[in-house]
Amino acid sequence: MRTVNLKNKGKIFTVINSTGKNTPVVVMFHGFTGSHVEAHFIFARLSKALEKAGISSVRFDFRGSGNSDWPFEKMTLSSEISDALKVIEYTRRNFDNKLGVLGLSMGGTIALLTVERIDPDALCLWAPAAKNKEVFSKGIPSVPKDLRFFDVGGIRVSKEFTKEVLTFDAFDEAKKYKKPTLIIHGTSDQSVPFEHSQSLVKEFKKGTLLPIEGSDHVFTSYDWSERVIAETVKFFENNL
Repeated sequence: MRTVNLKNKGKIFTVINSTGKNTPVVVMFHGFTGSHVEAHFIFARLSKALEKAGISSVRFDFRGSGNSDWPFEKMTLSSEISDALKVIEYTRRNFDNKLGVLGLSMGGTIALLTVERIDPDALCLWAPAAKNKEVFSKGIPSVPKDLRFFDVGGIRVSKEFTKEVLTFDAFDEAKKYKKPTLIIHGTSDQSVPFEHSQSLVKEFKKGTLLPIEGSDHVFTSYDWSERVIAETVKFFENNL
C-alpha cells in the first residue's frame, strides 16, 4: 500500500493497493462526509479482499473530505466530478488492465454522473443516491437566498452544493451504461430507500440488484459488511 497526493487545485489524498501494473483495478468513490476508509473501515477491508483476489484498488478523499484539501463547505458535485475524473486519469496511466468503479451513497451519485465519460468495464453501487434530488431534499428543503453556507447535521454546506444536488440527475445517466452493474442495498436503509435501487436496476442493460435483508445504509453489522465485501469481490473477479 502506498499514498500519493494528486493535484486538482488542491490535494486529493489517494491510497493505492497494487497487485501489479497489469492487474485489474477498482476505483472507489466514498459517500457524503465519508472518506477513503469509510464507515467501519469497509473500503479498507474491501481493498485487502480485492488484493487477495489479485485486483488492485485506488481509494481517495474528495477535496473537502478526509485528508484532502479544502473545508467541507467548499465541496460541490462539480468538484467531486472533477476529482473523480482526475483520479481515473491517474489510474489509467498507472494500470494497463480493466477498470472497475465502486460508488457508495453519494459516491454512487458521482459514479453515475461520470459513468459515460469514465466508461468502466464493471460498475458496483452500494446504496446509491441515484435519485439525488429526492434524497437530499429531505435534509435540504429549500435553497436559502440570504445564506452562503448553512448547517446540515453539524457541518456546513454551500448554496452551490445545494443547487447542484437538487438539480443534477444521476438516475437518468444509468441508461447510458451498457456493461455489467451490481447494486447492493440494505432493505432497511433509512437514508436512501431500497425502493430507489429497485427502480434504478431496471435502467441498466446488465443490472443486478442484491438486497441485504435488514441492513441499514452502510451495512453496520459484521455479517452484512462481510457479505457486501465478498459479493463485491466476486462481481469484480467475474467482470474484470
